[in-house]
Amino acid sequence: MNNSKRLGRGLDALFAGEPMQATLSGDRQVHMLRPDQIIPSLLQPRRRFDEAALATLRESIRKHGILEPIIVRPRDDRFEIVAGERRFQAALQVGLEQVPVTVRDLDDRTTMEVALSENLEREDLSPIEVAVSFSEYLTKFGTTQDELAQRLGKDRSTVANLIRLLDLPEAARAALDNRTITAGHARALLPLKDQGQLGAVLTDVVRRQLSVRQTEALVQRLLTKKPRAGAVPDEALRNIQETMQKLLATRVNIRGRVSKGIIEISYFNQEDLLRILGILNSQEDTSNGNGHAN
Repeated sequence: MNNSKRLGRGLDALFAGEPMQATLSGDRQVHMLRPDQIIPSLLQPRRRFDEAALATLRESIRKHGILEPIIVRPRDDRFEIVAGERRFQAALQVGLEQVPVTVRDLDDRTTMEVALSENLEREDLSPIEVAVSFSEYLTKFGTTQDELAQRLGKDRSTVANLIRLLDLPEAARAALDNRTITAGHARALLPLKDQGQLGAVLTDVVRRQLSVRQTEALVQRLLTKKPRAGAVPDEALRNIQETMQKLLATRVNIRGRVSKGIIEISYFNQEDLLRILGILNSQEDTSNGNGHAN
């Protein structure tokens, strides 16, 4: 049996006997469906909904209705959302009895591409949501970053840079997902392979609200530090030095032995010095507090 004919008859059957209105939008017919005829898609790239943005959309729908129809595809005896999940959720919350849709016969691959394209154009997905969807697409359809970029009309570097964000530890991914940091901050943190060091820098970036350029400079200082030859011959001292560098997020040199030596802590401007002093003071307060408790 011809697939297109079978799909056509299936679509007619789905609409048969349903109380709906139909209008024309460009070259596509717009149907009015009840919310219970529509189901969300597992291929939807969005993982979370911003409540403030959703509230704004609800108010707009309450006043003006849904101005842009939701794109759906036939799925068993109902219709699965291809693009417009946020509009659908807002319509449910407003209590609309009918929702405007355009129906398209799409396979899974095209469905993911349409959903990604629409959300990328609106720029309302978090970079992590996009990165996860890109990764799932590559795995599901066994394709390359080049091909995905071409099919979405994006540069390959855009796709590659977003997927790289999945190499971040969970704390950094959560900060990016919650928009505590930007994608620029996240990319600046990627060269730090030690998760403890990355976590310390992330905390510092958020606490001091560093710009992307300041974050890049901080990471670069950590990566380009050159310990002096023979400066830390003792394994225990090397561990202490690494711990202090992670804690203070700056270069630390220890010269001498465990019994006696010199600790050098680098700072690069007055703000950096005050930052380090703040960390040291907080450690001292914690130590005093523990002492009193004992």
